[in-house]
Amino acid sequence: MKIVFLDRDGTFIQDPLDERVDREDKIELFPDTIDALKYLAENDFAVVVVTNQAGISEGRINKDDFHRIHRKVLEMLEPSGVKILKTFMCPHDSNDGCDCRKPKPKMLLEALDEFGAIPEHTYYVGDNVSDIEAGINAGMKTVLVETARNKKVVAPRATYSAPSLLDAVQYIVSH
Repeated sequence: MKIVFLDRDGTFIQDPLDERVDREDKIELFPDTIDALKYLAENDFAVVVVTNQAGISEGRINKDDFHRIHRKVLEMLEPSGVKILKTFMCPHDSNDGCDCRKPKPKMLLEALDEFGAIPEHTYYVGDNVSDIEAGINAGMKTVLVETARNKKVVAPRATYSAPSLLDAVQYIVSH
Protein backbone atom coordinates (compact mmCIF):
# COMPACT_ATOMS: atom_id res chain seq x y z
CA MET A 1 0.00 0.00 0.00
CA LYS A 2 1.17 3.49 -0.89
CA ILE A 3 0.22 6.61 1.08
CA VAL A 4 -0.57 10.18 0.07
CA PHE A 5 -0.72 12.84 2.78
CA LEU A 6 -3.42 15.48 2.28
CA ASP A 7 -4.30 18.76 3.89
CA ARG A 8 -8.07 19.01 4.43
CA ASP A 9 -9.60 22.50 4.23
CA GLY A 10 -8.99 24.10 0.86
CA THR A 11 -7.52 20.89 -0.56
CA PHE A 12 -10.38 18.38 -0.73
CA ILE A 13 -13.10 20.42 0.94
CA GLN A 14 -13.76 24.02 0.06
CA ASP A 15 -12.84 26.73 2.49
CA PRO A 16 -15.92 28.77 3.40
CA LEU A 17 -15.63 32.54 3.00
CA ASP A 18 -14.61 32.92 6.67
CA GLU A 19 -12.02 30.12 6.19
CA ARG A 20 -13.30 28.04 9.12
CA VAL A 21 -15.27 24.81 8.77
CA ASP A 22 -16.93 25.20 12.14
CA ARG A 23 -20.33 23.64 11.33
CA GLU A 24 -21.39 20.59 9.35
CA ASP A 25 -23.43 22.70 6.94
CA LYS A 26 -20.19 24.44 5.87
CA ILE A 27 -18.68 21.21 4.53
CA GLU A 28 -18.53 21.31 0.75
CA LEU A 29 -16.38 18.91 -1.23
CA PHE A 30 -14.70 20.19 -4.37
CA PRO A 31 -16.44 18.84 -7.48
CA ASP A 32 -13.51 16.50 -8.23
CA THR A 33 -12.82 15.26 -4.69
CA ILE A 34 -14.61 11.91 -4.96
CA ASP A 35 -13.13 11.20 -8.41
CA ALA A 36 -9.64 12.14 -7.18
CA LEU A 37 -9.82 9.92 -4.11
CA LYS A 38 -11.37 7.11 -6.12
CA TYR A 39 -8.40 7.35 -8.50
CA LEU A 40 -6.04 7.00 -5.54
CA ALA A 41 -7.96 3.98 -4.24
CA GLU A 42 -7.92 2.33 -7.68
CA ASN A 43 -4.14 2.73 -7.69
CA ASP A 44 -3.65 1.23 -4.21
CA PHE A 45 -3.08 4.48 -2.36
CA ALA A 46 -4.39 5.24 1.11
CA VAL A 47 -4.65 8.72 2.60
CA VAL A 48 -3.43 10.33 5.80
CA VAL A 49 -4.99 13.72 6.55
CA VAL A 50 -2.78 16.38 8.18
CA THR A 51 -4.61 19.59 9.02
CA ASN A 52 -4.27 22.83 10.96
CA GLN A 53 -7.48 23.75 12.81
CA ALA A 54 -6.98 27.22 14.29
CA GLY A 55 -10.72 27.52 14.89
CA ILE A 56 -10.21 25.46 18.06
CA SER A 57 -7.64 27.87 19.48
CA GLU A 58 -9.85 30.79 18.45
CA GLY A 59 -12.77 29.31 20.41
CA ARG A 60 -14.99 28.90 17.34
CA ILE A 61 -15.18 25.13 17.91
CA ASN A 62 -13.82 22.67 20.43
CA LYS A 63 -12.08 19.35 19.77
CA ASP A 64 -15.35 17.41 20.06
CA ASP A 65 -16.89 19.70 17.41
CA PHE A 66 -13.88 19.12 15.17
CA HIS A 67 -14.21 15.34 15.48
CA ARG A 68 -17.97 15.45 14.80
CA ILE A 69 -17.45 17.64 11.72
CA HIS A 70 -14.53 15.50 10.55
CA ARG A 71 -16.59 12.29 10.89
CA LYS A 72 -19.12 13.92 8.55
CA VAL A 73 -16.32 14.75 6.11
CA LEU A 74 -15.14 11.13 6.20
CA GLU A 75 -18.70 9.91 5.58
CA MET A 76 -18.86 12.17 2.53
CA LEU A 77 -15.62 10.61 1.24
CA GLU A 78 -16.83 7.01 1.59
CA PRO A 79 -18.14 6.75 -2.01
CA SER A 80 -14.56 7.19 -3.24
CA GLY A 81 -13.49 3.90 -1.65
CA VAL A 82 -10.23 5.44 -0.47
CA LYS A 83 -8.98 4.33 2.92
CA ILE A 84 -8.29 7.21 5.32
CA LEU A 85 -5.68 5.73 7.63
CA LYS A 86 -5.61 8.52 10.20
CA THR A 87 -6.04 12.24 10.72
CA PHE A 88 -3.39 14.38 12.42
CA MET A 89 -4.69 17.74 13.62
CA CYS A 90 -3.06 20.83 15.13
CA PRO A 91 -5.60 22.78 17.24
CA HIS A 92 -3.40 25.86 17.62
CA ASP A 93 -3.26 29.17 15.81
CA SER A 94 -0.08 30.86 14.63
CA ASN A 95 0.30 32.83 17.88
CA ASP A 96 0.30 29.78 20.18
CA GLY A 97 3.96 28.89 19.61
CA CYS A 98 3.25 25.17 19.29
CA ASP A 99 5.58 22.78 17.53
CA CYS A 100 2.88 21.06 15.46
CA ARG A 101 1.33 23.84 13.36
CA LYS A 102 2.33 23.70 9.73
CA PRO A 103 4.76 24.80 8.31
CA LYS A 104 6.49 22.99 11.16
CA PRO A 105 6.85 19.33 10.17
CA LYS A 106 6.03 17.62 13.50
CA MET A 107 2.66 16.14 12.42
CA LEU A 108 4.07 14.94 9.09
CA LEU A 109 7.13 13.42 10.75
CA GLU A 110 4.92 11.58 13.25
CA ALA A 111 2.70 10.32 10.43
CA LEU A 112 5.66 9.21 8.32
CA ASP A 113 7.07 7.33 11.30
CA GLU A 114 3.75 5.75 12.27
CA PHE A 115 3.14 4.38 8.78
CA GLY A 116 6.76 3.59 7.91
CA ALA A 117 6.66 5.87 4.89
CA ILE A 118 9.88 7.05 3.29
CA PRO A 119 9.72 10.86 3.09
CA GLU A 120 11.47 11.26 -0.27
CA HIS A 121 9.03 8.74 -1.81
CA THR A 122 5.94 10.34 -0.30
CA TYR A 123 3.80 13.33 -1.32
CA TYR A 124 2.07 15.95 0.78
CA VAL A 125 -0.71 17.81 -1.03
CA GLY A 126 -1.99 21.15 0.22
CA ASP A 127 -3.45 24.45 -0.86
CA ASN A 128 -1.08 26.98 0.64
CA VAL A 129 2.57 27.77 1.23
CA SER A 130 2.55 26.50 4.84
CA ASP A 131 1.52 23.07 3.55
CA ILE A 132 4.29 23.04 0.98
CA GLU A 133 6.87 24.23 3.49
CA ALA A 134 5.76 21.59 6.03
CA GLY A 135 6.18 18.87 3.42
CA ILE A 136 9.59 20.16 2.41
CA ASN A 137 10.61 20.46 6.09
CA ALA A 138 9.66 16.79 6.52
CA GLY A 139 11.72 15.78 3.45
CA MET A 140 8.66 14.98 1.32
CA LYS A 141 7.67 15.77 -2.24
CA THR A 142 4.92 18.38 -2.37
CA VAL A 143 2.00 19.35 -4.58
CA LEU A 144 0.26 22.71 -4.37
CA VAL A 145 -3.41 22.45 -5.32
CA GLU A 146 -4.52 25.75 -6.82
CA THR A 147 -8.03 25.92 -5.40
CA ALA A 148 -10.42 28.83 -5.93
CA ARG A 149 -9.40 30.52 -2.68
CA ASN A 150 -5.70 30.53 -3.39
CA LYS A 151 -5.22 30.79 -7.15
CA LYS A 152 -2.70 33.57 -6.53
CA VAL A 153 -0.61 31.43 -4.14
CA VAL A 154 2.83 30.74 -5.54
CA ALA A 155 4.97 28.03 -4.04
CA PRO A 156 8.05 27.79 -6.24
CA ARG A 157 9.56 25.12 -4.01
CA ALA A 158 6.61 22.76 -4.57
CA THR A 159 7.45 19.66 -6.58
CA TYR A 160 4.36 20.32 -8.70
CA SER A 161 1.49 22.82 -8.88
CA ALA A 162 -1.87 21.39 -9.90
CA PRO A 163 -5.06 23.18 -10.95
CA SER A 164 -7.19 20.62 -9.08
CA LEU A 165 -6.99 17.71 -6.68
CA LEU A 166 -7.70 15.29 -9.52
CA ASP A 167 -4.77 16.68 -11.49
CA ALA A 168 -2.60 16.45 -8.37
CA VAL A 169 -3.33 12.79 -7.75
CA GLN A 170 -2.94 11.90 -11.42
CA TYR A 171 0.52 13.47 -11.25
CA ILE A 172 1.36 11.54 -8.07
CA VAL A 173 0.19 8.19 -9.44
CA SER A 174 2.17 8.71 -12.66
CA HIS A 175 5.36 9.62 -10.76
